[in-house]
Amino acid sequence: MKLPLNCIVEYIDDFLNPTDAIALYDTLINNYNIDKSQLIIEAGGKTIATDSFKILFATERLIDLNSHPENIHGKVYVWSGIMKKLKMQVEALLNKEFELAMCIYYPNGEYFAPYHFDQQTSGYKTILPSISLGEVREFSFKENETGEVYSLDLANGSLLIMKDYTQERYMHTLTKNSKYQNGRINITFREPNFQ
Repeated sequence: MKLPLNCIVEYIDDFLNPTDAIALYDTLINNYNIDKSQLIIEAGGKTIATDSFKILFATERLIDLNSHPENIHGKVYVWSGIMKKLKMQVEALLNKEFELAMCIYYPNGEYFAPYHFDQQTSGYKTILPSISLGEVREFSFKENETGEVYSLDLANGSLLIMKDYTQERYMHTLTKNSKYQNGRINITFREPNFQ
């Protein structure tokens, strides 16, 4: 389904079936401990515990290059098992290769992503596929020129694909709302030039 925006965004609410979505969520919690992977950074001579729980999956090439250091981006794992299968599904759908995926855990509705735009690694044609797992959460786009907001609920197992002009014309947010009591994981695939 194409969203009614002044850019190209597609949404597939059942990209993963419920069984596969639950298995993937459980794997990231139980095998990769994403819920315990709080990002700790060094800044100004101080150690700071952020409110971000993040891990990455990458190709061996990127890991060997240390292109995304763990002290900045969190623990990096090589693609394998269920995550490699997911990577292949996304690549087959979009006919595009992705070397990297960023996984972020949101324990509940107090954890959110403020309005932002993502790095345009391919200019206005940047493609950002994003899988949602766990708690259904509200996601909003705000048009830069008009301030108009469009919101939708991202289902467990859904795929949101931000394409042409999305980062240039809109900011987006995972909204903060205390009504959300359960965990959510977002997996965003990144193009090769992502920093």
